[in-house]
Amino acid sequence: MEGSSLKGHLLVASPTLTEGNFSRTVLLMLEHNDAGAAGVILNRPTEISVGNFAREFLSEDLEWEKFLHMGGPVPGPLLVLFGGDGDPDREIIAGVSSTADTDLIMEILQEKREPSLIIANYAGWSGGQLEAEMLEGSWLVHQATPGLVFWAEDHDFWDEMIRQISSTKLNDLLGVGRLPGDPSRN
Repeated sequence: MEGSSLKGHLLVASPTLTEGNFSRTVLLMLEHNDAGAAGVILNRPTEISVGNFAREFLSEDLEWEKFLHMGGPVPGPLLVLFGGDGDPDREIIAGVSSTADTDLIMEILQEKREPSLIIANYAGWSGGQLEAEMLEGSWLVHQATPGLVFWAEDHDFWDEMIRQISSTKLNDLLGVGRLPGDPSRN
């Protein structure tokens, strides 16, 4: 898998993936190697506020109306994606870090640090499983950026990702990036 890891990329559910937990999802890949892959869904907010979650499950009196996100169907620890940091052990891409460390999570929650996503559960694949799904056409790949990970626009994130991927593919097909500056000199 050397050199072809999808860590730090977005997996975008193909329009043909219409059933199950992953229909119209955008995931950030946290790990990807020969043993398997793990990522979190970025566009599945729950109706539970982070403040309510903190009071009920962390015994922490916190007022924060930000929504907890559902990261996938696999039960796992609470995870926080947050901007900045620069710690190579936590960095997913430049400007985006992750942690499951309880002390750091509590610090982020108490500070109401932004940008951030508070995520329960994750998506996981055994070795070769994700690759097989990609060969079936279930997933499209796009480079992650902090602006995409912490999407704050009003329009649908999945729709925007499909538009961006389609535009990139069309430009590649048409050779738009290879056109001479002055087509009359072609």
